[in-house]
Amino acid sequence: MKFTVTHAYAKDTETVFKVLTDESYLVKKFEATGAKNIHILQCNQAGKDFIIRRQMDIPANPPELLKKFVKAMNTVVAKDTWKSFDKETKSGVFELDIKGVPISMSGAITLKPTKSGCDYIIDFDAKCSIPLIGGKLLSLAENDTRANQKMDYEFTRKYLMAL
Repeated sequence: MKFTVTHAYAKDTETVFKVLTDESYLVKKFEATGAKNIHILQCNQAGKDFIIRRQMDIPANPPELLKKFVKAMNTVVAKDTWKSFDKETKSGVFELDIKGVPISMSGAITLKPTKSGCDYIIDFDAKCSIPLIGGKLLSLAENDTRANQKMDYEFTRKYLMAL
């Protein structure tokens, strides 16, 4: 299942990139979206890439049918790898693994300039290893991801306005 989320910010790509790659901002943002036990494992330039690795417990709201597969709190391990961040348009990839849930997500991240600031575009590709109820699990993952992204956007937009 593929889907895209776009966040429009009123700041340039350089400013937004500096915020998105700031460890203290990341912890505050994840806390604001309900995450617990947040661990930023890496947040630095490594060779030609800028890598952010993190682990945290995030809330989910599975329907009764899916509670066998998805708990109310799930451990997520994620890695963002910004491959190009020295130009106005910045891009990278991400991987996200939800421990104990047969779903994985990966995709592309892009900061692209606009007339009024920049767009942060996240292209998700979610996969499920269970054929029969996989579609329902992926739908739940997309809905939860979109809800988390909405909270993420609101937090980040306010954070950027305070700069």
